Amino acid sequence: MSSLLADRSRAGVPGPLPRPDLSTVARPRLPVTWPLVVLFVAFPVWWALGVSAFTWIIVAIPVLASLIWRRRGRVPVAFILWLAFTSWVLLSGMQLHSGTRILTFSYRLALVYTYNLPRSRSLDTKILRILTVFWMIVVAGGYLGILVGSHTFTPPFEKLLPHGLQSQPFVRELVQPVFAEVRTFFGFPIARPAAPFAYSNYWGGNVAVLTPVAIAAAIAAGRGTRRKLIVCVLIASIVPMVFSLNRGMFLSLSFGILYVALRLALRGRLASLVSLLGVVALVIVILVTTPLGHLIAASFASTHGHSNTTRLSASQLALAGARQSPIFGHGEPTPVTGRGNLPPIGTQGQLWMVLYSNGVPATIFFLGFFAAVLWQTRRARGMAGLWLHTVPLVALPQIVVYGWLPVELQVVMVAAALAYRYCWRTVARPEPGAPGRDRVADAIPRPVGGEPGHALRAGLP
Repeated sequence: MSSLLADRSRAGVPGPLPRPDLSTVARPRLPVTWPLVVLFVAFPVWWALGVSAFTWIIVAIPVLASLIWRRRGRVPVAFILWLAFTSWVLLSGMQLHSGTRILTFSYRLALVYTYNLPRSRSLDTKILRILTVFWMIVVAGGYLGILVGSHTFTPPFEKLLPHGLQSQPFVRELVQPVFAEVRTFFGFPIARPAAPFAYSNYWGGNVAVLTPVAIAAAIAAGRGTRRKLIVCVLIASIVPMVFSLNRGMFLSLSFGILYVALRLALRGRLASLVSLLGVVALVIVILVTTPLGHLIAASFASTHGHSNTTRLSASQLALAGARQSPIFGHGEPTPVTGRGNLPPIGTQGQLWMVLYSNGVPATIFFLGFFAAVLWQTRRARGMAGLWLHTVPLVALPQIVVYGWLPVELQVVMVAAALAYRYCWRTVARPEPGAPGRDRVADAIPRPVGGEPGHALRAGLP
């Protein structure tokens, strides 16, 4: 037989084709950014179905499995504080007994998984665009809230829940879609945008932390259609931001802009500083020359009904509860009895939730983590890196009035991860098999001087 095949080969007749090596056949793989696409780009779909609050837990499972599969990972030194915070939250959770409470508690634990995302520099643009698309979705939801008002609907997922879960205010808040909250602070109804979140304050908080991301995306996009689109949406976002009447949103965002202006002045970037001040002046002119400015002035002059009194009472109750159990807290917010329509103790602000639910040590770890992130990312490269570095700084002033769950904390985490990547530079590595040749075969992350590049290598068993 072998001689026959040899004769056929010499005669120019092709022999039998070799069998393909199935082990080397490329199999289709999901892009590494698929969790972000599912969580942020597809967020309106989950919101309409009533499962937007639970997708974070569902996606966290395969993300955690992929991290375990890699066996090794890199995390910044500041992550130690987040692990300490999570460990303390677990200890405080031992006080919870009912199944519903354990469900609401475990929801909060999924937050840590979204932070440990791939740190390849080639993904920076993709991640930044994903967050920018989510920002555009939030702005569109703001206009939808203005047009639709307080109308709502029953999502499919709510119909599947047991009655015990449907009666829980926390679960109902996560499931029920809301377009806007209609308030009559000034003697006439105003639709404060909420979609695609549960409350208008959530909408304002997310817009505040996403706006620096959008500015970073416009800078990174360069000249072209993409930048023009982002700038147009930035201008259009002023209208729903004013209608939201979110004083915390305006104050926190103004604080971030003031910080960027100060950093530019210290760097001697006068051209960038003049451009920023020019944009701020343009926004002020738009507000002053239109009825939008009257809404903002009335918002800051008004007491927003009983909003200020309610927040003050809720914070006082949270502080009193923290003094009763300062080490491990109470595990979760608890309803108020005999005090009218006051919200549960430990709400009305992320600070009060952590302090009341998890205790003083957890609060120190929580705040210390974001302070460390700000310090380590202070040298993020370029204007885009500076705006990404500012995102946690914009979010921190909100913790006394706004909650970060379920979405804002995820946005801050992803933006912080991007700011870390902007602290690293790409270094050329010689191509394998060609020693001495300085070709860029891989991108090796190296720190751009100092502390931002310090990281821990974690090995998984």
